Amino acid sequence: MLITLSPTSLPVDQFREELNAICGAFEVLPGADRSVMRGAVAHEVRGGFDVAHVAKDAQCIRRGRSEIARDSAEHCFLVVQEEGRALMSQHESVSMLRPGDMVLIDSTEPSEFTFFGYSRQLSVHLPREQLKSRFGDALRGGLHLPRTDHTTLAIAAVLAKALQTQHNALQSGCLEEALYGLLGSMLFADGTAVRRIDADVGHAQLLARAVAYIDASHADSGLTPARMAADLKTSSRQLQRAFATLGTTPTEYLLQQRLASACRALLQSRATEGKPLISTIAYGVGFNDLSYFNRIFRATFGCTPSQYAVGGAG
Repeated sequence: MLITLSPTSLPVDQFREELNAICGAFEVLPGADRSVMRGAVAHEVRGGFDVAHVAKDAQCIRRGRSEIARDSAEHCFLVVQEEGRALMSQHESVSMLRPGDMVLIDSTEPSEFTFFGYSRQLSVHLPREQLKSRFGDALRGGLHLPRTDHTTLAIAAVLAKALQTQHNALQSGCLEEALYGLLGSMLFADGTAVRRIDADVGHAQLLARAVAYIDASHADSGLTPARMAADLKTSSRQLQRAFATLGTTPTEYLLQQRLASACRALLQSRATEGKPLISTIAYGVGFNDLSYFNRIFRATFGCTPSQYAVGGAG
């Protein structure tokens, strides 16, 4: 459904400006004190729908009270998760979005997305006043539309039709009515305005805390799953369950972050006259066994760290 985007490395400030120009005021947190990120933002109007396409490897994007005060536009975002996973929170609703899932966000209320690596989303911007006049008090941000729901599949079909071809005014009006009707069926389902993805929201919240903790602390060679659990005031079993929603484990995610940091350091070393030793980089990102680092790096990237440093990866 998403148009083809070509994410590039760009300054975080540039990504934030492009996102704010299209979607309104949002705070972008790239993670790990980065000033450069991988991302792209595009905008188009198709089938009468105002659509934003957003790709990024940010850690978090949120809209708080200060952003709402700066941006007076009132609309709702129907967000389609296209690639990657994201933890969404608005009001008391917390949902883990997987590819194909959707969520309705109210721009007049604080919201936050936490991302687990690279993520792509499509955002349909809908006039809040129009939705409010149709649905009244049933309209509330945080409505989760799981990809397995038949109504969600129908909404995806409407959006796909709108994005595929150009339409005349009559056809665009029909597509708009179809979308609103399907949203209404979700808003009034079971007499409630809010649906959640996971029965155990605590796991999703713990996952967001654990990911932020590992992102900030992975260079500590003494970091272990047992210590993570203790520092996060949870049990190792609960931590394992939380990471299972990402299809991984705390140990695997910790290893991924250390390897990612090693790659960044190796790339930076290309432009450095006094290149750091491979061992210095390995120890600096949390490995305490150089032979293990070399072995796991080659198994992951198909080359040695030294080859990667001179552009020999792949």
